[in-house]
Amino acid sequence: MSIDVSIQSPAQRWAGMITRYVLPLGWLALLTGMFWAWDRSLYHKLFYLLLAAPTLIVLILQPRQAKALFGNPLFIAFLVFSAYTLLSIAWSDTENSVGSLLKRPLYIAMVLLSAGLISLQSPAQLHQCVRLAALFAAVAAGGSLIYFLGWQAAEGGRLDGYGALYNPLLTAHVFGAFAAIWLATWFQTRGALNIPALACLAVLGMAILATGSRTPLIGLAAALGWLLIVGDRRHGLIAISAVALALVGVAVFYPEAITQRGVSYRPEIWMESLRQIGEHPWLGHGYDAPMTVIIPGLEQTLADPHNIELGVLYAGGVVGLVLWLVLYGLAMRFCWAYRQHPGVTLAATWLIFGFASGLTEGSAFMSRPKEHWFLIWMPMAVVYAQWLIHRAGKKPA
Repeated sequence: MSIDVSIQSPAQRWAGMITRYVLPLGWLALLTGMFWAWDRSLYHKLFYLLLAAPTLIVLILQPRQAKALFGNPLFIAFLVFSAYTLLSIAWSDTENSVGSLLKRPLYIAMVLLSAGLISLQSPAQLHQCVRLAALFAAVAAGGSLIYFLGWQAAEGGRLDGYGALYNPLLTAHVFGAFAAIWLATWFQTRGALNIPALACLAVLGMAILATGSRTPLIGLAAALGWLLIVGDRRHGLIAISAVALALVGVAVFYPEAITQRGVSYRPEIWMESLRQIGEHPWLGHGYDAPMTVIIPGLEQTLADPHNIELGVLYAGGVVGLVLWLVLYGLAMRFCWAYRQHPGVTLAATWLIFGFASGLTEGSAFMSRPKEHWFLIWMPMAVVYAQWLIHRAGKKPA
């Protein structure tokens, strides 16, 4: 039963206004800021100003909210993993200050909690933010493609991104995340011919190909596999046919996209990473411990294992990886139990995309806001929000 505004305390009214207006704006900035902030430091400042600080203020004004937010099994699993990760600083050779490292789990917690606060007050609002951001991302991808094809493609380069985006591989993470959202959106429509969803998916797909990164394609394949299991069978048959035609088209007209870079030294990188992990298998090298990977035949020296799970294993050892997998296991268990709900299906699609993409790229599992958040913490926050909605018995999006 809703509480009449007239009997709310000033603290409750302020908290309600921040949750209804400021936090959704913060989420939109977090989701789309990479495209228009034009500076990585500005993107971080927007996160602190519009999301992290307001979330903390709401929790101070309404401490009773903490019981539902902190008592969720997914958030508890996150806290346990974060606590162990921070404990591992004790045996890490990190070059960063302890104070800087301590802030990173707090930033991630603010993302989770902000999603929870929005969803508990207005269950559909976060879902609407994600869809609006996905539309913005498709428009941004289209603009990026036009500029790239008109001025850069002739030089033989790759689409590296604009705004706060600067690296083709990292830019592909962002485009891929929104492509997964549009894929889930298309699966959830009654008719197969949803022009807006298909158009946005096509534009984002072309942008991904222009980056030259194959990592999002692996993630999208995994996301499609999930949707084939839980989604509409007719949509699934159409999707499989479209993928088959696309593969034939690429093989005929642009085979270099598949063959020119092979497996990009991934097996060698992973084997060398596992060798270093074997030096401290149980507890790892510690959070933020520097890593150097030297591969014969490769001129550059690498600083990560190109696999997020191996990054967790390197930093936290077997203990850290088990806690990490428990976090994902709880999330997917909930998603499977509530798979008939559109909001949960979309969140799970995004989460699976991120997990599968992380198997071939990256290692920054706990960082300040960056592209890897589109693979890990943003979809995890949306799953967390859906869990809170269903646990509270509210009407989901």
